[in-house]
Parts: sequence; C-alpha cells; structure tokens
Amino acid sequence: MRRHRLAEALFTMVLEVKDDASVNRTACVMEHVLDPGLTDSICAFLGHPRQCPHGKPIPLGSCCRALTTRIEPLVQPLDCLPLGRDARIVYIAPREATRLVRLSHLGIVPGAVVQLQQIRPAAVIRVGETTLAVEPEVAGEIYVRRAG
Repeated sequence: MRRHRLAEALFTMVLEVKDDASVNRTACVMEHVLDPGLTDSICAFLGHPRQCPHGKPIPLGSCCRALTTRIEPLVQPLDCLPLGRDARIVYIAPREATRLVRLSHLGIVPGAVVQLQQIRPAAVIRVGETTLAVEPEVAGEIYVRRAG
C-alpha cells in the first residue's frame, strides 16, 4: 500500500499526470517492483508525504520514522525557494511549450545554478551573471534542488 501511494504521489505531484486511471494502473505495477531502498528514496524526494493525492494516509517507512523534524521535498518549484538561496535546476515543466525555448535562450536550463531574488510583482532570478524577471507563474514551473 505504501509503495502504491508513494508512486501515485510521484506521478501526480512531480510528473503532473492528470489521468487518474493511468496513475492508478502504473502505481499498481510500481508497487510490485520497488525495493525498500528505492521506496525510501522516493519518499524522501517527495518530502515524506503523509497522504496520497486521494487523501488516504501513506504508511510511515523507516525513513520517516528516522526523522526528528519535518523536512521539505528535495525538489520543489523555484517560487518555494527562500529568497537569496542558491539552487540547481532539476527540470522545467512549462504549461506552454514555447516557454521552454525562451527559458533556454536565457540560460534557464537543467543543471544551471539560480537564485530567486524576488517573487512579486515579477519573479527576479539570477543565473550566472545575468538577472532576469519572469512571471511568477513561470517561476512555479521551474523545479530546483537547493545547492550546498
């Protein structure tokens, strides 16, 4: 049950799969092939979620029980990053395909180290020696992992 619900969370939260039937079918397969170490890695990647996308509890694993404090997901949208903190872009999930090309021309690509300097009224991002402003919605489509 834990592996199934973690797979559902991965597919809906990170991969943003909207087809619930497809998520369920694939999670049914994944629950039989994930080993304990990989399951704990997925759990940690997601920030040790307490519920699946359907609101059902996810049983705690050894990785969850070892925590003394609640941690945040390893990968999160750029707009959730504290201001001034460096992060490495892991992936970009644009709602419009043309954004990916535009962002890549600006140096916003997986692997780049960025820093969020402001979120409103525009998201101000520093990448290398360049500072640029994008819509806050776009910052929410850029997924990062804290550097350092």
